[in-house]
Amino acid sequence: MGILSRILVLAVAAVAVQLEGTAPAATGRAARPGVLELDSHSEFSHIRVRRQGNLRTLLFVRDAGEEVVQSIVNLKKPYELLNSYARAMFASYLLKPQPERVLIVGLGGGAMVHFLEHYDPDTKVDVVEIDPAVVQIADRYFDVRSGGNIHVITGDGLRYLAETEKHYGVIYMDAFLKPSADTDATGAPLAMKTAQFYKQLQKRLTARGVVVFNVNPHRGMEADLRAIRGAFAQSYVFHTADTNLIVLATTVATREEPAALRARAKELDRRLKATFSFQELLRGLAR
Repeated sequence: MGILSRILVLAVAAVAVQLEGTAPAATGRAARPGVLELDSHSEFSHIRVRRQGNLRTLLFVRDAGEEVVQSIVNLKKPYELLNSYARAMFASYLLKPQPERVLIVGLGGGAMVHFLEHYDPDTKVDVVEIDPAVVQIADRYFDVRSGGNIHVITGDGLRYLAETEKHYGVIYMDAFLKPSADTDATGAPLAMKTAQFYKQLQKRLTARGVVVFNVNPHRGMEADLRAIRGAFAQSYVFHTADTNLIVLATTVATREEPAALRARAKELDRRLKATFSFQELLRGLAR
């Protein structure tokens, strides 16, 4: 089954789950989850925050009124990743088990920050977010702010990567804006999908570093995957129940053997004891 065909199958399954009401809304189009706590317009987005019990959700609102889920956080256990795409982003640990410093481009509700702070507290985490309103909302509603090993930077991720002198073991690309002429249909900035930008990312990696791309389904997905494969020596594509694809890209020429990945996944489950299984995550790796 091809990548796009599998995405369609997963999308149908996700819709069925939502109709049955057996799971929280996944990233992407979703019914309105919970009581409205905030409805705000920024320079970049129309943003809402909703709460249902212990679950708080950050949503971006499209021009037609459609709410798109960006983050879902369990306020009692904020380190518990409720979106399958967010869990798959941490497949990075299969290639880089102990990164000293990581960069997240795109803050949202900060679920990934909570995960790193809880499970890998010695890792230095830089986060770049272009929208000051999102930074303020993450602070007020999701308890994410600078402090300790966490450094939240309000600014353009493109400019930050061009100007910083820091190097990162992992760079997580999760930046989305309101869809426009400067983005694809999902809101991914076109300037962050060029060969020049991919070279810039590679310059900011440490030895054996990894870039993680969150790729939302759209007509240009296959072209995006080809561009990433063409720019990096190796890429690893993970399917998720959210229908997103998570792509791990590295400049390391030698591809990891399946047996080595399985052994590493087993060790990660033992060491981190996360609320999901890395061994299960590995089953989503495209062959």
